[in-house]
Amino acid sequence: MEHAIEIRNLSVRLPGFALSNIDMDIPKGCVTGLVGKNGAGKTTLIQTITDLYLPYKGIVSYDGLMLNKDAQAIKNKMAVVYDSLCYPADWSAVKTAKWAAKMYPCFDMEKWQKLMERFEINATKKTGCFSKGMKTKFMFAMALARDPEILILDEPTAGLDPAARAELLELIQEFMMDEEKTVIFSTHITSDLEKIADYIALIAEGHLVLMEEKDSLLERYAVVQIGKEAMTDELSGKMTGVRENSFGYTGLTSEKEIFLHLPGAKVKRAEIEDLMIYGEGGNRD
Repeated sequence: MEHAIEIRNLSVRLPGFALSNIDMDIPKGCVTGLVGKNGAGKTTLIQTITDLYLPYKGIVSYDGLMLNKDAQAIKNKMAVVYDSLCYPADWSAVKTAKWAAKMYPCFDMEKWQKLMERFEINATKKTGCFSKGMKTKFMFAMALARDPEILILDEPTAGLDPAARAELLELIQEFMMDEEKTVIFSTHITSDLEKIADYIALIAEGHLVLMEEKDSLLERYAVVQIGKEAMTDELSGKMTGVRENSFGYTGLTSEKEIFLHLPGAKVKRAEIEDLMIYGEGGNRD
């Protein structure tokens, strides 16, 4: 499989936080979901690979281009949508688009206008006056008008109603109809990733805990509940993220067969949210 982005031994040190020894291959032509708790390092990772955080240690390459040498060429191949407006709030939408058309030769004003019409956004209005949903859709229009090879999304659907989220997910799926396109989607709304992600990467405390194809990952892992009287050191060793509750103990396991015939045990197929809750005790480099 071809890789859109290759990351090797990436480390970033910030006051009170460190991103440590990240090794990742982002598959080309796929949606990779980036998950983890608040403060896990998802945004730091995104800002580093988009050349917003320096200095860093390690290697980040985009289809042969090196971030430390070819940053501008890489930026021309990607677009980023954040969870908040990153353009002057006192500019109108059309003024912002005209500025982008001068900055980026690949910016397609006609495509941008069609997206704005699709979203029913008044292009003459100042972007700072837009609602949360309108700001997000505007950011998508700005990103997609550049026809990027790589689209990076940092919590863009946070705070949106289900209808608006569904509209944006449909837009991402349309973008991915081109098999050469790649998406990195960081979000806490795991139900969105259940619908469109091909791969899942879990970040915890600045480390990459796991990265795997979504369907095989969720098939392999299970959430297990067992009574207190049934718990043993051996069983505890087969679980991660174990939590004590009124039922007994709950945790994540990749060895669900051991628990299937255990009297009183409950075993269910894991969801992405379960990986966030229980999976942070997985393997780390």
